[in-house]
Amino acid sequence: MIQKTLKKILTPFAVITFATGTIFYPSCNYLDIEPYITDMFTLDTIFAKQEYVQAYLNNVYSYLIDNGSFRGNPGNNNRTMPWTPISDECVSGYKRMNYHSYAVWCNNELTPENFYSFDRWSTYYQGIRKANTFIMRVNECQETSALRRMEWTGEAIFVKALCYFELMLAWGPVPIVPETPSGLDTPLDELMLERSTWDECSDYVEALLRRSIELLPETRLDNSEIGKATKNAARAVLSRLTLYTASPLFNGQNAEFAGFKNNNNVPYLNPERSIEKWAKAAAVAKELVDLKPNDLYTVAAMPNTPKPPVPADEQANFPYGVGGIDHYHSYKDMFDGECVQASTNSELLFTKQRSDLTDYGRYMDPGMIEGWSGMFFPQRMVDAYYMADGKDIEQASNEYPYERTGYTDRDSTFSGDRYTNGFTLLTNTRKWYVNREIRFYATVAFHNSYYPSTSSQETSIGADGKVAKYFSNSVSGKEAAAQRSSTLGEEYPMTGYLCRKFNHYEDSWLSNGRRKLKYGVNYRMAEVYLNYVEAMNELEPGKTYTVGSVTVFRDEAEMKRCFNLIRHRAGLPGITNADVADYETMKKLIERERLIEMMWEGRRYFDVRRNKTAIVYENEPVMGLDVSARTTEPEKFFTIIKARERNYLYKVFTTRQTFWPVPKHEVDKNYNIDQIPGY
Repeated sequence: MIQKTLKKILTPFAVITFATGTIFYPSCNYLDIEPYITDMFTLDTIFAKQEYVQAYLNNVYSYLIDNGSFRGNPGNNNRTMPWTPISDECVSGYKRMNYHSYAVWCNNELTPENFYSFDRWSTYYQGIRKANTFIMRVNECQETSALRRMEWTGEAIFVKALCYFELMLAWGPVPIVPETPSGLDTPLDELMLERSTWDECSDYVEALLRRSIELLPETRLDNSEIGKATKNAARAVLSRLTLYTASPLFNGQNAEFAGFKNNNNVPYLNPERSIEKWAKAAAVAKELVDLKPNDLYTVAAMPNTPKPPVPADEQANFPYGVGGIDHYHSYKDMFDGECVQASTNSELLFTKQRSDLTDYGRYMDPGMIEGWSGMFFPQRMVDAYYMADGKDIEQASNEYPYERTGYTDRDSTFSGDRYTNGFTLLTNTRKWYVNREIRFYATVAFHNSYYPSTSSQETSIGADGKVAKYFSNSVSGKEAAAQRSSTLGEEYPMTGYLCRKFNHYEDSWLSNGRRKLKYGVNYRMAEVYLNYVEAMNELEPGKTYTVGSVTVFRDEAEMKRCFNLIRHRAGLPGITNADVADYETMKKLIERERLIEMMWEGRRYFDVRRNKTAIVYENEPVMGLDVSARTTEPEKFFTIIKARERNYLYKVFTTRQTFWPVPKHEVDKNYNIDQIPGY
């Protein structure tokens, strides 16, 4: 009877073990081995054999998030989170109640009672529990060396830290569970854990990451180990964690959560701003920047690489200027699979080598190659990209104008061959897509975009060939979608834009097509450089801060250098001394650079929350082109209107959407968990 009661009320916070070492948690599969063997295994058996210990650790890794994919539905891969389609950088055409329920969140309709496909609360705690078990017992394995066991321990600690961090990102302050499994005689009140404060969670995860840094190797020896933790992977997570903890939402600018307190009347979010938190974030980023001072991925310049319009003193070879590299491939090849092995890309700090992104790309590809076109850009994101000379579209120069009318009269190909790896701007393309920065062409798929799709013959594609045309009566448009099955009728670019950042020139979804394998980019150096600049910008001018053995200050020369690494890799002019000297100017530049550089990588959702700007951006109307227009109405098509293809194509932000609510079934099990205000 006691066991039945425990099984009913226990959340994943507790691990119950029998004296024999078998696991009292019937839903867990610890080893990827034959089912008829599984029931015969005990933990004593598992941790006695090296091959079983390795399999157990691999299973612990399986709980990590796959940032390469953001479909967020149950499916075969439930280690995804829908951060991109529920943020302001993207619009989803889906509002399905069983999965792809992105609009439910965007419309502020998610409830603790019905999480649809978003509930990963118990999943992350299962990962933590398995990591704890591994850490406790790995030294029982005497078939391998003490050094190997030490590295394995570091890996498990790293995964545990990441599981906690993912919980924090979604649910804010969360309960920290005991590191030692609870026994059957543990009083029930001790199992009812309340939330820790954000700062307590942050400090705990920071300690885990620092311990993992001590134990993990510097690098991985061969490609078979890519995707496993290293010291720099842990440093990258620590950089993101400390930056978020220093940000306004968690550092003094959270009056809307004043009543969100624990049983001791302690606020869950720190109500007083601490500049030292920004100093810590700067110091953590500086450690990694010092280890990898110029480490962005680059590809050598090609014969038809465009020459960036930058001042003479910025034309030196990268990293000292824009020269010597192809800016299109230096950015895009990281995401579309062209950079085949993550081991060849020094910018990557932690990846998901087996990513769902390869299959998820179908949600972003146009209908003429049988993509599903279920995710699209709002017009504001399209307009956020700079012109080729770094000007805003509203202040475009005469040399690189932003033309609001007219169409191109010739094809133009750069950075490779038209029919394979290059980018071609076709004849009859709207002129407002001309003269834009390179990341725009690497990321945004606009009307009249050419898709090489080399794995499919052009004759097999149909009327529009390999050109994505979004007129209503085009192959990739609204009317063609309506001819598909009822579940696919909503799948066309409802704002007039798709994303091509993850599309490789080989990719095609036609029956004779294939897709390039892709890995998920979870952490990369470009983010760390921007973290460093942002944290330094918040420090008091003229004041020095020492964090451990690292000294930081508002170093304008270093801010400019790190920021301009990102700009020069993209072929843009760098920021100036005057820019760096002004706090407000830099704040705006940093926000915009993070948006463009990490577009659709899952960072925007958190940036607008931690910086308290979601209330602005996520309450703006979703704008796009008039995709109801047919081929005979081109000017109508290029009319910017409020998206109206579905009545749920809107976003709304209220305070309660800062975090996700705890699922009701978890609150029912644990009466000490405080629900997010508003739910």
